Amino acid sequence: MMHLDSSPRSIEHSVRAVSLGQCWFECIRLILREGTVVFDEDVEILEVLGLAVHIEEPAIHDELIARHGDPLIIERTLHKFERGVRMPDRPFTYGERIYEHNSVDQFEWLVRRLSAKKETKSATICLLTPGENGNLPCLTTLDAKIRNDTLQLHFFYRSQNVFGRQYANLLALASFQADLAARCSVGIGPIKGFISSAHIYSFDADDANRLIHKSDIQIKDNYYVKGPLSVRIADNTLDQSEISSARS
Repeated sequence: MMHLDSSPRSIEHSVRAVSLGQCWFECIRLILREGTVVFDEDVEILEVLGLAVHIEEPAIHDELIARHGDPLIIERTLHKFERGVRMPDRPFTYGERIYEHNSVDQFEWLVRRLSAKKETKSATICLLTPGENGNLPCLTTLDAKIRNDTLQLHFFYRSQNVFGRQYANLLALASFQADLAARCSVGIGPIKGFISSAHIYSFDADDANRLIHKSDIQIKDNYYVKGPLSVRIADNTLDQSEISSARS
Protein backbone atom coordinates (compact mmCIF):
# COMPACT_ATOMS: atom_id res chain seq x y z
CA MET A 1 0.00 0.00 0.00
CA MET A 2 1.33 3.43 -0.95
CA HIS A 3 1.87 5.99 1.77
CA LEU A 4 1.09 9.46 0.45
CA ASP A 5 3.05 12.45 1.65
CA SER A 6 0.50 15.18 2.28
CA SER A 7 3.03 17.94 2.98
CA PRO A 8 2.65 20.96 0.69
CA ARG A 9 4.72 21.21 -2.46
CA SER A 10 5.56 24.33 -4.41
CA ILE A 11 7.24 25.13 -7.71
CA GLU A 12 9.72 27.97 -7.46
CA HIS A 13 8.28 29.85 -10.44
CA SER A 14 4.68 29.24 -11.42
CA VAL A 15 1.66 31.07 -12.80
CA ARG A 16 -1.93 29.95 -12.48
CA ALA A 17 -4.57 31.85 -14.44
CA VAL A 18 -8.11 31.51 -15.72
CA SER A 19 -7.52 32.78 -19.26
CA LEU A 20 -4.70 32.90 -21.81
CA GLY A 21 -4.41 36.68 -21.53
CA GLN A 22 -4.27 36.58 -17.75
CA CYS A 23 -1.50 33.98 -17.97
CA TRP A 24 0.46 36.23 -20.34
CA PHE A 25 0.16 39.24 -18.02
CA GLU A 26 1.10 37.22 -14.93
CA CYS A 27 4.14 35.69 -16.65
CA ILE A 28 5.32 39.19 -17.61
CA ARG A 29 4.88 40.39 -14.01
CA LEU A 30 6.80 37.42 -12.63
CA ILE A 31 9.75 37.88 -15.00
CA LEU A 32 9.97 41.62 -14.36
CA ARG A 33 9.90 40.93 -10.62
CA GLU A 34 12.10 37.84 -10.36
CA GLY A 35 14.10 37.61 -13.57
CA THR A 36 17.89 37.52 -13.75
CA VAL A 37 19.87 39.55 -16.28
CA VAL A 38 21.72 37.40 -18.83
CA PHE A 39 22.58 37.81 -22.52
CA ASP A 40 21.25 36.32 -25.75
CA GLU A 41 24.27 36.95 -27.97
CA ASP A 42 24.68 40.75 -27.82
CA VAL A 43 21.24 41.56 -26.37
CA GLU A 44 20.37 41.66 -22.67
CA ILE A 45 17.39 39.64 -21.46
CA LEU A 46 15.60 39.26 -18.14
CA GLU A 47 15.19 35.52 -17.61
CA VAL A 48 13.38 33.10 -15.33
CA LEU A 49 14.61 29.52 -15.59
CA GLY A 50 11.87 26.95 -15.12
CA LEU A 51 8.40 28.52 -15.29
CA ALA A 52 5.31 26.35 -14.87
CA VAL A 53 1.96 27.65 -16.13
CA HIS A 54 -1.63 26.47 -15.65
CA ILE A 55 -4.50 27.97 -17.66
CA GLU A 56 -7.84 26.79 -16.38
CA GLU A 57 -10.17 28.00 -19.15
CA PRO A 58 -8.28 28.44 -22.43
CA ALA A 59 -10.30 29.97 -25.26
CA ILE A 60 -9.45 30.65 -28.89
CA HIS A 61 -10.58 34.26 -28.52
CA ASP A 62 -9.09 36.24 -25.66
CA GLU A 63 -10.01 39.88 -25.04
CA LEU A 64 -6.68 40.88 -23.45
CA ILE A 65 -4.69 39.40 -26.30
CA ALA A 66 -6.97 40.91 -28.94
CA ARG A 67 -6.63 44.33 -27.32
CA HIS A 68 -2.87 44.34 -26.70
CA GLY A 69 -1.19 41.82 -29.00
CA ASP A 70 0.54 42.56 -32.30
CA PRO A 71 -1.94 41.50 -35.05
CA LEU A 72 0.85 40.46 -37.41
CA ILE A 73 2.45 38.16 -34.84
CA ILE A 74 -0.92 36.60 -34.01
CA GLU A 75 -1.64 36.01 -37.71
CA ARG A 76 1.80 34.59 -38.48
CA THR A 77 1.90 32.36 -35.40
CA LEU A 78 -1.52 30.85 -36.05
CA HIS A 79 -0.49 30.34 -39.67
CA LYS A 80 2.73 28.58 -38.61
CA PHE A 81 0.66 25.98 -36.73
CA GLU A 82 -1.61 25.17 -39.70
CA ARG A 83 -1.47 22.04 -41.82
CA GLY A 84 0.42 22.30 -45.10
CA VAL A 85 2.03 25.68 -44.40
CA ARG A 86 5.56 26.52 -45.46
CA MET A 87 7.17 29.90 -45.00
CA PRO A 88 10.13 30.89 -47.19
CA ASP A 89 11.61 33.01 -44.39
CA ARG A 90 11.51 30.18 -41.82
CA PRO A 91 13.47 26.89 -41.84
CA PHE A 92 10.31 25.03 -40.78
CA THR A 93 6.86 25.62 -39.36
CA TYR A 94 5.15 23.99 -36.41
CA GLY A 95 2.55 22.74 -38.87
CA GLU A 96 5.24 20.76 -40.67
CA ARG A 97 6.51 19.29 -37.40
CA ILE A 98 2.99 18.37 -36.25
CA TYR A 99 1.33 17.17 -39.45
CA GLU A 100 4.19 15.79 -41.55
CA HIS A 101 7.18 15.19 -39.31
CA ASN A 102 9.35 12.49 -40.89
CA SER A 103 6.30 11.66 -43.05
CA VAL A 104 4.13 11.11 -39.95
CA ASP A 105 0.91 13.05 -39.32
CA GLN A 106 1.35 13.37 -35.57
CA PHE A 107 -2.06 14.97 -35.08
CA GLU A 108 -3.82 11.93 -36.56
CA TRP A 109 -1.49 9.69 -34.55
CA LEU A 110 -2.71 11.46 -31.38
CA VAL A 111 -6.35 11.02 -32.43
CA ARG A 112 -5.85 7.28 -33.01
CA ARG A 113 -4.00 6.77 -29.75
CA LEU A 114 -6.56 8.68 -27.66
CA SER A 115 -9.47 6.97 -29.42
CA ALA A 116 -8.00 3.51 -28.87
CA LYS A 117 -7.39 4.09 -25.16
CA LYS A 118 -9.07 7.12 -23.70
CA GLU A 119 -7.09 7.08 -20.46
CA THR A 120 -3.72 6.65 -22.17
CA LYS A 121 -0.70 8.29 -20.59
CA SER A 122 1.32 8.19 -23.80
CA ALA A 123 -0.39 10.50 -26.27
CA THR A 124 2.80 12.51 -26.65
CA ILE A 125 4.53 13.99 -29.69
CA CYS A 126 7.97 15.56 -30.15
CA LEU A 127 8.73 18.37 -32.59
CA LEU A 128 12.51 17.93 -32.53
CA THR A 129 14.53 16.02 -35.09
CA PRO A 130 17.44 14.20 -33.41
CA GLY A 131 20.81 15.66 -34.31
CA GLU A 132 19.49 18.68 -36.23
CA ASN A 133 21.65 21.79 -36.35
CA GLY A 134 20.73 25.44 -36.62
CA ASN A 135 17.37 26.68 -35.41
CA LEU A 136 15.50 24.34 -33.07
CA PRO A 137 11.77 24.60 -32.37
CA CYS A 138 11.07 26.56 -29.20
CA LEU A 139 8.09 24.28 -28.63
CA THR A 140 9.51 20.78 -28.40
CA THR A 141 6.80 18.58 -26.87
CA LEU A 142 3.01 18.31 -26.80
CA ASP A 143 1.13 15.84 -24.60
CA ALA A 144 -2.62 15.18 -24.38
CA LYS A 145 -4.49 13.60 -21.48
CA ILE A 146 -8.22 12.86 -21.36
CA ARG A 147 -9.48 12.99 -17.79
CA ASN A 148 -13.09 13.42 -16.63
CA ASP A 149 -14.11 13.50 -20.29
CA THR A 150 -12.06 16.63 -21.02
CA LEU A 151 -8.80 16.96 -22.90
CA GLN A 152 -5.89 18.56 -21.12
CA LEU A 153 -2.98 19.81 -23.21
CA HIS A 154 0.53 19.84 -21.76
CA PHE A 155 3.54 21.49 -23.42
CA PHE A 156 7.26 22.06 -23.05
CA TYR A 157 9.04 25.12 -24.44
CA ARG A 158 12.84 25.15 -24.31
CA SER A 159 12.66 28.94 -24.71
CA GLN A 160 9.93 31.58 -24.92
CA ASN A 161 9.97 35.32 -25.60
CA VAL A 162 7.17 35.98 -23.13
CA PHE A 163 6.37 39.63 -23.81
CA GLY A 164 6.76 39.50 -27.57
CA ARG A 165 5.45 36.05 -28.51
CA GLN A 166 3.85 34.08 -25.67
CA TYR A 167 0.34 35.41 -26.24
CA ALA A 168 0.26 34.29 -29.88
CA ASN A 169 1.67 30.86 -29.04
CA LEU A 170 -0.98 30.36 -26.36
CA LEU A 171 -3.70 31.14 -28.90
CA ALA A 172 -2.20 28.58 -31.28
CA LEU A 173 -2.03 25.95 -28.54
CA ALA A 174 -5.65 26.61 -27.60
CA SER A 175 -6.69 26.17 -31.24
CA PHE A 176 -4.74 22.90 -31.46
CA GLN A 177 -6.34 21.68 -28.24
CA ALA A 178 -9.86 22.56 -29.43
CA ASP A 179 -9.33 20.70 -32.72
CA LEU A 180 -7.99 17.61 -30.95
CA ALA A 181 -10.78 17.62 -28.35
CA ALA A 182 -13.42 17.89 -31.09
CA ARG A 183 -11.91 14.93 -32.98
CA CYS A 184 -11.96 12.89 -29.76
CA SER A 185 -15.52 14.00 -28.86
CA VAL A 186 -14.53 15.33 -25.45
CA GLY A 187 -14.61 18.70 -23.72
CA ILE A 188 -11.78 21.19 -23.32
CA GLY A 189 -9.79 21.10 -20.11
CA PRO A 190 -6.87 23.21 -18.90
CA ILE A 191 -3.61 23.90 -20.70
CA LYS A 192 -0.55 23.27 -18.57
CA GLY A 193 3.10 23.59 -19.42
CA PHE A 194 6.69 24.31 -18.60
CA ILE A 195 9.04 26.91 -20.07
CA SER A 196 12.73 26.29 -19.52
CA SER A 197 13.87 29.84 -20.38
CA ALA A 198 11.05 32.37 -19.96
CA HIS A 199 12.41 35.77 -20.84
CA ILE A 200 11.80 39.39 -21.81
CA TYR A 201 14.24 41.25 -24.05
CA SER A 202 15.68 44.51 -22.72
CA PHE A 203 14.30 46.46 -25.67
CA ASP A 204 10.78 45.36 -24.61
CA ALA A 205 11.14 46.05 -20.89
CA ASP A 206 9.61 49.54 -20.89
CA ASP A 207 6.58 48.44 -22.89
CA ALA A 208 6.23 45.37 -20.67
CA ASN A 209 6.05 47.59 -17.59
CA ARG A 210 3.54 49.90 -19.28
CA LEU A 211 1.39 46.98 -20.36
CA ILE A 212 0.98 45.40 -16.94
CA HIS A 213 0.34 48.76 -15.29
CA LYS A 214 -2.92 49.11 -17.21
CA SER A 215 -1.62 51.18 -20.07
CA ASP A 216 -3.94 50.77 -23.05
CA ILE A 217 -1.19 49.96 -25.55
CA GLN A 218 -1.05 47.59 -28.48
CA ILE A 219 2.43 46.17 -28.62
CA LYS A 220 4.62 45.96 -31.71
CA ASP A 221 7.05 43.12 -32.18
CA ASN A 222 10.69 44.26 -32.38
CA TYR A 223 12.47 40.92 -32.38
CA TYR A 224 13.73 40.93 -35.98
CA VAL A 225 14.83 44.57 -35.76
CA LYS A 226 16.35 44.71 -32.26
CA GLY A 227 16.87 41.05 -31.39
CA PRO A 228 20.13 39.06 -31.24
CA LEU A 229 22.69 39.71 -33.96
CA SER A 230 22.11 36.38 -35.73
CA VAL A 231 18.41 37.10 -36.33
CA ARG A 232 18.40 40.83 -37.07
CA ILE A 233 17.04 41.78 -40.45
CA ALA A 234 16.51 44.87 -42.54
CA ASP A 235 13.85 44.09 -45.11
CA ASN A 236 14.22 40.49 -46.21
CA THR A 237 12.48 38.29 -43.61
CA LEU A 238 9.12 39.93 -43.11
CA ASP A 239 7.39 41.64 -46.00
CA GLN A 240 7.26 45.30 -44.98
CA SER A 241 3.98 45.89 -46.79
CA GLU A 242 2.49 43.06 -44.72
CA ILE A 243 3.76 44.72 -41.54
CA SER A 244 2.33 48.09 -42.54
CA SER A 245 -1.01 46.56 -43.46
CA ALA A 246 -1.28 44.64 -40.18
CA ARG A 247 -0.49 47.74 -38.13
CA SER A 248 -2.60 50.30 -40.00
